[in-house]
Amino acid sequence: MKDRKLFSLIRVMLEIGLIGFGGGTALIPVIEKKTVEQYGIIEEDEFNKEVMIASITPGALPVEIATGIGYHKAGNIGMAASAVSMALPGSFLMLFFLVLLSGVPEAVQGPVRVLAAVISVYIILVLVRYAFGTLKQAHSSREKYLYLFIILAVFLLSGEQNIYDLLHIKSTPVFSVSTIQILGAAFFVILFTKGYLRMFKRSVPAMLLAACYFLCAGDAHLIPYAAKPYLVGLMTVLAGIGLVQAIMEAPHNNKKFPVKGLLCSMAFWGALVLCLSLPALLRLPGVFSFMRTGFLSSFMSFGGGDAYLTVARGLFVDGGMISHVDFYGTVVTAANVLPGSILCKILTGIGYMIGYGENGSVLEGISMGLCGFITSVAASGTIYLLVWALYEKYRKLRIFDVVKHFIRPIISGLLLNVGVSLYLTVIQTLL
Repeated sequence: MKDRKLFSLIRVMLEIGLIGFGGGTALIPVIEKKTVEQYGIIEEDEFNKEVMIASITPGALPVEIATGIGYHKAGNIGMAASAVSMALPGSFLMLFFLVLLSGVPEAVQGPVRVLAAVISVYIILVLVRYAFGTLKQAHSSREKYLYLFIILAVFLLSGEQNIYDLLHIKSTPVFSVSTIQILGAAFFVILFTKGYLRMFKRSVPAMLLAACYFLCAGDAHLIPYAAKPYLVGLMTVLAGIGLVQAIMEAPHNNKKFPVKGLLCSMAFWGALVLCLSLPALLRLPGVFSFMRTGFLSSFMSFGGGDAYLTVARGLFVDGGMISHVDFYGTVVTAANVLPGSILCKILTGIGYMIGYGENGSVLEGISMGLCGFITSVAASGTIYLLVWALYEKYRKLRIFDVVKHFIRPIISGLLLNVGVSLYLTVIQTLL
């Protein structure tokens, strides 16, 4: 009976992963139809709870929902089998596409790049629509103006260099801070204020510290760059204090935090990651660095699939692991025309490009792509279980609501910057 349930989970998740175009929230009704209505794997109330927790959790949302369903129906084995099956079709097709592209002669790559440029235009329209959708979600005119201010502020902070390139201005940007720096500052403000952003005795110092951080982290270094490590240390300590205080003050139930169960699940994921990453570990340098960055990118991925583009750019492109052209011209383009989770496809594609770039070997590209695939799945699964355990214990923690409320306008501003980057890449490709 247990084997039959596990087989059913795998079959259903593979089917969803294969037909799941759109990724992210677009897959929620598909998963519900298959798991609740058609196959009766999970009750509707349980499914709604899994979706709610996944929605406030960073990472690949479809993979997280699959993780929750698999874990609560068949333990750690069900968790891994369900999550891997959900992500496998899209990631496999990503590798297949990149392998084919690797063998295409240079003469044929020109039309392929033109096609990629056309697809990039479509992606830009999707990103702009995402930003407008954020404004439509505002419950009042005041909230809409607040969202608009956040979107424009984040866009200007993160995309100053792109704006200069777009307008052909030759000048050193004042800010031009990275995606990771913006997200880090945003989480610092939320955690330090304990989710009470109107608490002026905390919000004002938090905003001032975040502003100082941007001024020393930006390209112009209006505050000495040497102050950055001290500011980061201070902000980390204050954010930690705020989080601890918020947890202590929040009403919670008497359920024990499942430390043993979480450790077992993490060990299970760790063993799976090690097994599937072994070919890359034996053949390529820098695998652990790639895996570490992949886990970090998943932990910072809020706001749905397309939002991951901003995080991946900040860590992998700005970090020098993959070129701007390979990322936007190849990986992003392929990810947006294939089914499945965008996060998993992107991380798989980045892994392939890094491995293939070592010496032009397709096998090494596939081995690193496989490493990226299992890293994305394991990271999303691990994060989901952590947030699920926290939610069960501290479900009235205000920080959850604030993150869910404000992360979308922040992501929208970052995505507009991605749109400008894509536009500049299209112009470069066509010229």
